Amino acid sequence: MSYKKASYFALAFLVLLAAGYLWTASGLRDPRTRGSIGPGYFPFILSVLLIFLCGLSFVQTLRRPEDETLTVPNLGYVLAGIGAIAAFITLWAFLSVFYPLVYIFVAGLMLLFQPNFELRRLAIILVTSLVLTFMIYGLFELVMGVRF
Repeated sequence: MSYKKASYFALAFLVLLAAGYLWTASGLRDPRTRGSIGPGYFPFILSVLLIFLCGLSFVQTLRRPEDETLTVPNLGYVLAGIGAIAAFITLWAFLSVFYPLVYIFVAGLMLLFQPNFELRRLAIILVTSLVLTFMIYGLFELVMGVRF
């Protein structure tokens, strides 16, 4: 894929993401604030800024004379990681169990990107994933009071 086509694709994706964010932020208006800063104020500004910066990048890409070939090294790993993220979000939405899915997700990604598979490394990955899951639990559930 050429560099320009990849840039246009990424910019279009970011603009769609910003438009969805803008639409969500516009629904966060609080009638009690009456024009002052409310819950949707900063998300609205960030989404408008992202759309503006994508427009600037689009113009820069248009003006760029050379069109080099863009290769993505280890495309299979990238696609597997994206698929794992999509599976995590989908399973979380349907099963409503967050922490066991976080453990499986983190351990799965660590195993996916592990170059050499050994039994000792598997044990380290499983323990590290467990510790990280407990750290996430401690931060969100105990410190910040966020329930998933």
